[in-house]
Amino acid sequence: MRSSIGIAAPVLAVLLLPAIGAAQDGRAAPPGGRGAAPANYPPYTRPASAYVPPRTADGQPDISGLYVAIPLPRGIETPLVPMAGRGPNRANSEFSYSLNERPKLPEGAIVRPAGVDPPDGKIPLTPDALARRKEIIANQEKVEYLDGRVLCLAPGIPRSTVPAPVVGYQIFQKPGYVVIFYEQNHLYRTIPLDGRAALDPNIRKAMGVSRGRWEGNVLVVEVTNFTNNLNNNWVIGAVSATPGVPAESLTTGHGIPHSDQYRVTERYTPIDANTLHYEARIEDPKVFTQPWTVAFYAFARAPKNYVPVEYACFEGNEKNLLLMTNTDITGVRVNVP
Repeated sequence: MRSSIGIAAPVLAVLLLPAIGAAQDGRAAPPGGRGAAPANYPPYTRPASAYVPPRTADGQPDISGLYVAIPLPRGIETPLVPMAGRGPNRANSEFSYSLNERPKLPEGAIVRPAGVDPPDGKIPLTPDALARRKEIIANQEKVEYLDGRVLCLAPGIPRSTVPAPVVGYQIFQKPGYVVIFYEQNHLYRTIPLDGRAALDPNIRKAMGVSRGRWEGNVLVVEVTNFTNNLNNNWVIGAVSATPGVPAESLTTGHGIPHSDQYRVTERYTPIDANTLHYEARIEDPKVFTQPWTVAFYAFARAPKNYVPVEYACFEGNEKNLLLMTNTDITGVRVNVP
């Protein structure tokens, strides 16, 4: 049995790359985003697997069960401006730590950053989005600019799938549905498979509204209707903004909120009996100059003695906020008698 996390867990310093393209089907990817891939980034091809999963009673590929996150091999946003003393193409965290035994990549997997297109590893922010990011990073001493995850708010999609320390997942399947439970913050999603339309666009949810379908053995999920009433709901995983690092070269997802046009297309691919590969295409014309895609081996079958445990998030935990965000809130905290 492992122990629970007593705060909103710091997320792996990972910021993801731009959109889906020809590289996914094995063709050479044309230059995209801001340039070609660095030489040390292996090219991305969408993984193909001969594995045929068992079937549920209603004929779905059976991917149900308990999983733990496979740590990303490294962070992924290529700095737009070289930083003195920092090697190229590295994010703040080289590895994700876990109290569990670290799950391994499947045999034959290519280790590469999670951002797969554009191939240069840079997030295609619009000028307005970059300006907003600069504003957020310049005001890290203010609680209203903090990352929503450290305030115990739901992180959304695909951020809930980015590997985090000591966090597991459980997939349930019933006729016509797939349900994903996230140990972190007790989040969950119900994904209908019957082709129904999305909800009225005025109905918005922190985890979005999911609509799924099976393409062979691959679960494809369209996610829309995300709530947009919180500017600190970042698109992707992040840790704190490193002091002194400009927004143009910040190598985490910190400070990139989405708009009301945010949309994500996910693909869950069973690689073998113990591994699921994850891909997410992110679209938001108000924030990004083009769609962009992240992809990584995400889920490994949990050990037999694995049990999801209580995940307690304490909003306003001064020491942990200081640790995770470099923000001291002791001066703004109100003591209520």
